[in-house]
Amino acid sequence: MYLLPLLERYARRRLGKLGIRSRFVDTPQARVHLYEARDTSAEGPPMVIFHGLGASATSFGPVLARLRGVSPRLLAPEAPGHGFSRAHRGSLGLNDLLASITHVLEHELDEPAVLVGNSLGGAMALRYAARHPERVAGLVLASPAGAPLSEPVFDALVGRFRIRTHRDAHALLTRLYHRAPWYSALVVPDMRRRFRARFFRGLLETLSQEESLTATELAQLKAPVLLLWGQSERLLPSESLDFFRANLPAHASIVEPADYGHCPHLDRSGDLARRIAEFSRGLRA
Repeated sequence: MYLLPLLERYARRRLGKLGIRSRFVDTPQARVHLYEARDTSAEGPPMVIFHGLGASATSFGPVLARLRGVSPRLLAPEAPGHGFSRAHRGSLGLNDLLASITHVLEHELDEPAVLVGNSLGGAMALRYAARHPERVAGLVLASPAGAPLSEPVFDALVGRFRIRTHRDAHALLTRLYHRAPWYSALVVPDMRRRFRARFFRGLLETLSQEESLTATELAQLKAPVLLLWGQSERLLPSESLDFFRANLPAHASIVEPADYGHCPHLDRSGDLARRIAEFSRGLRA
């Protein structure tokens, strides 16, 4: 019996009781699931949250709950093949994932939004902002992926997702946290099953340095940027942060919280939500 599917369904019901709606949008690549919250009394730009590779928007549930009322529109789409989203084809690449999410945002939003992205979601938010600057009000990035790396470092990073054994799954899982909770071992079988699925094995095979972000893309960003890189980051290499330091525009702010791991929405959901809310309010000011 696998635990994560049950937890995700339970969390979706809990979010629904808080007024965070669960629904689907059809795109050429997938039937995309998304969470949505509306608050007509709130001011400021809409907000979109992008999850990471192999994760889901449901993992941001505590952050979504805390951000209600911060923005008049809160969206958290799930990439094809992730969470409750169902891909129309058995094999998709990163460009397909971004194209599907782009379709959702064009369908759902008619004004610039604050994009919040973790890991692969951070890379997707940056690429979307580079391609559609007029549709982005600001960027909050938590340990974004996508930096160009030396080949050995890139191969080692991708290799961490090529899970064959429970030990591989446990090693990946512990890299995601500042301090892994006691119950993390319970989802190790789910991690192994998820990344051994044909969809994710195919997705990993499409990963290449050709899809890395470029210095030009970063330098041309006009929207305000907040990059959060935890001091307990153990998944992405330090040269990723070096790349962002060197190439993000001067107006970008880089903060290194001591108690953040790779996925601060799992470690410190309340603090992450507070930082996102303060960033959004700062845009209005």
